[in-house]
Amino acid sequence: MDTRKRIVVIGGGTGTYTILSGLKRRKEWSLSAIVTMSDDGGHTGELRDNLGVLPPGDLRQCLVALSNDQDDTWRRLFSHRFADGSGNMTGQSVGNIILSALEKIHGNPISALQTAHRLLNVRGQVIPVTLEATKLCAELTDGHTIVGEHLIDDADGPRAPIQRCFLENAVHANPEAVAEIQNADLVILGPGDFWTSLVPNLIVPGITDALTSLQRAGGKILFVCNLVTKKGQTDDYTASTFASKLDEIISPVRIDEILLNSRPPSPEIIERYREEGEHLVRDDLDPRDRRVLRKPIISGDISIAASGDKLRRSLLRHDPDGLAHAVSLILQEEG
Repeated sequence: MDTRKRIVVIGGGTGTYTILSGLKRRKEWSLSAIVTMSDDGGHTGELRDNLGVLPPGDLRQCLVALSNDQDDTWRRLFSHRFADGSGNMTGQSVGNIILSALEKIHGNPISALQTAHRLLNVRGQVIPVTLEATKLCAELTDGHTIVGEHLIDDADGPRAPIQRCFLENAVHANPEAVAEIQNADLVILGPGDFWTSLVPNLIVPGITDALTSLQRAGGKILFVCNLVTKKGQTDDYTASTFASKLDEIISPVRIDEILLNSRPPSPEIIERYREEGEHLVRDDLDPRDRRVLRKPIISGDISIAASGDKLRRSLLRHDPDGLAHAVSLILQEEG
């Protein structure tokens, strides 16, 4: 009988990659990642539109994060991007191409993922939140609607705040994703872009019901709060804003634990974000709130984008080992 604690991470993008990289080193945990399938930007969007496959980008990042490839060959191959000067392939990820090709070969994304798990010797599971194509839509407070994650993600000038997000067409939750959530000891929401990486998973019908079943069975929900705001998405959000909006989205359940960074970055980094119209997330949660755990979980390294990468990446990242340590403290509290 497997007595390991079952941890499920829900999200997408580099935030999910970061936390999985830290959790993977703890052999006492059984890991799963549930990943958004609404990405339609960058090279991932091109493959989705041109080949009719599920968007591979977030799946690839999670597979690489959980890989235990002994000589690192497959891991490096899946992570490789063609550099500037590579013609139409500039910036394209080899891993995205391989996943798309596997889906075409097998005829379905599940078999493609199973093959990728074997190639990369993945420790755990990477699971699409849905197996159906869909687009993310955002309704703004002024009544306008934005269609497409890439347009929501990249604000072209000032715009009204996001009121809510919804999916363009009706989809069903992947039964495997639902089962993993229901049977988990701990579900981790984030870190990552709030409206375009985390929320697209939670608004798939059936996911909040699975979270309700999780809590009724004694499982917990942890929210890893973002380090900085994102222009056009979470302008002026504080820690309490993130928490209250998330509680609203996953209602009737509620976050059990909130993990906040307590280590400020250098003034130079803060200024670089300010110039882009983004700011550190202010901790305005009540010091007496027993849900909140404050730990130094910011990485000392500055992120540098790969050559040819079309997407703007964050400079600051969470520290994988710091995140894993904080999760271990939460699990110890649960006994």
